[in-house]
Amino acid sequence: MRAILPIDMDAQITSFFIILSILWFLMYWVLGGVFFAVITIIRLGRLRKLRFSCLFSLLALIAGVVSAYFGINGSQDAVGDCLATAVTRAEKVTAVFGCGFASILGAFLLGALALTIGGFIIMALSKSKTKPWITLEPEMEGPESQEPSQIETKSKFF
Repeated sequence: MRAILPIDMDAQITSFFIILSILWFLMYWVLGGVFFAVITIIRLGRLRKLRFSCLFSLLALIAGVVSAYFGINGSQDAVGDCLATAVTRAEKVTAVFGCGFASILGAFLLGALALTIGGFIIMALSKSKTKPWITLEPEMEGPESQEPSQIETKSKFF
């Protein structure tokens, strides 16, 4: 953990970093997973699901930790600058929440962009060339097979 965190981080910032990293990872993992599941269904693509899932989970974890780290570091600088110009107590409270939130949210959005681009790259790497188990169109065998519109439907209702 020492290699990731700077030495001058105190216990409060370290605990905030850990909580924010876990939160960002879960949000990236769930929302990104749903997004790429929808993309896969829309494109009717064959995908090696295990490879994609493992690589995407790893990418979401890395993106969550990195975005939390840069968001906290950016917010410390921004809050320091905002507090230097604040005069009244209301301005100080606004400076802490406003400047800190903007930096952390901006880092989250950059992490989401990196996760989306990385997810498409992982999706391209995980494409499968094998024939799918389930086909949406029925296969007709033999020369005597008829077109689906020419097949008579025998039902007791019609």
